[in-house]
Amino acid sequence: MPAIRNARQKSTGQASRQGSNIVTIAGKKIKTTEVFDTFWRFAAERKAIDDRRRAGLPPPWTEDPILSSLRFCNTFRVCDRASQYLITNVIETGSQDPSELTFRVILFNIFTNIKTWELLENEIGELTWAAYDQSTYANVLRSAKDDGVSLYTGSYQKPAPKLGHKEAFMNHLEFLEVLMNNGLQKQLAKCKYMADAFDVIAAMPGMGDFNAYQLLLDLSYTSVINFSESDFVVAGLGARSGIEKCFSSTLPLAGMLPQIIRWMFETQNEHFQRLGLTISGLGPENLPLQLCDIEHTLCEVDKYARIAHPKARGSGRPKTVAGRQYQPPVTEQPMTLHLPLAWSHPSRKIVRIKPGKHDKVTKRYVVDKIMDHRNDGGKREYRVRWAGYSAKDDTWEPASMFGKDAPLHIEEYHAALRKKGRTV
Repeated sequence: MPAIRNARQKSTGQASRQGSNIVTIAGKKIKTTEVFDTFWRFAAERKAIDDRRRAGLPPPWTEDPILSSLRFCNTFRVCDRASQYLITNVIETGSQDPSELTFRVILFNIFTNIKTWELLENEIGELTWAAYDQSTYANVLRSAKDDGVSLYTGSYQKPAPKLGHKEAFMNHLEFLEVLMNNGLQKQLAKCKYMADAFDVIAAMPGMGDFNAYQLLLDLSYTSVINFSESDFVVAGLGARSGIEKCFSSTLPLAGMLPQIIRWMFETQNEHFQRLGLTISGLGPENLPLQLCDIEHTLCEVDKYARIAHPKARGSGRPKTVAGRQYQPPVTEQPMTLHLPLAWSHPSRKIVRIKPGKHDKVTKRYVVDKIMDHRNDGGKREYRVRWAGYSAKDDTWEPASMFGKDAPLHIEEYHAALRKKGRTV
């Protein structure tokens, strides 16, 4: 699709039309609400704020009272502070070996906390998989935690799989080791579609669809995988709530979330033009919003609408405050936007949507936990409890299945047995 032209945007608070409009998405007619137009105004103005800051202009960077007083993420995910740090200080600093890149990205993604990454670097030195020692990392993290340091950020804190430790960071270190020892980077390299890479990551316990998608996006800033950001999308809870505020329908929207996001991606120029908005694209190629950016911004608009459209209802948990209070710095130095070097790979220009996938997260039989084990004819088997199913649906599966699809469940099971004083 054509790139979006550079220009300043109108204030998010301005309105250009009243009422609703009927649109057709995936063959279904759906009404848009006033929040739908707010989405495009928010996207344009939030990008303009980022442009003005990066140009070194003094605050205020917007006349929008909500955007000027509360913190919201950038319209483009890659522009966010954590993403920029990940690209420049984690991915493109150090070895470009696929295993080392994967290790660093997973380690950063676990905490998504710049201070935790810098703490580890300051205490350990260069962070590499080749020299990784769990006890060294654990000692640094435990000491910081005992001193009251917050190791995680609230935005993307992931539940730690139960791998025999009381402390979340210890279970996460075990989780990191299992992913690396099972050759996650090699599994991803074999994936033909971004949807396949997502399935590989989502099969790991403690991930969940949204956290798996976020790790996939972080890895997409590296050369480990080379997919277009327009290949695939997963809507998180915030984006789902944002969609429910943007659209009004008697039809259940939950099953249409990826199609709605793709439709918004494909028709974005039409909506910016209809509202008299011109958003500056991303980087020298003036790139438009990608699927992940639409998803990302829907989550922010869900929060923005709590103040701008208090009567709008979504499935998100209601909060009295849309976001943290924002105090602009007294002075602002020009900031350079750094796009991933890996994005220059030719494969990134080709959209490859998995046939039959249609952006949906297909129903997977996901291992909930291992209940028991046995030796059948000299071969080890495990009794599997499947997520969403009861004990009567348990099945015996060969140990070989778990090395590829669910290695952490075996680790969890063995850890639980050791805790009880049993051996396998």
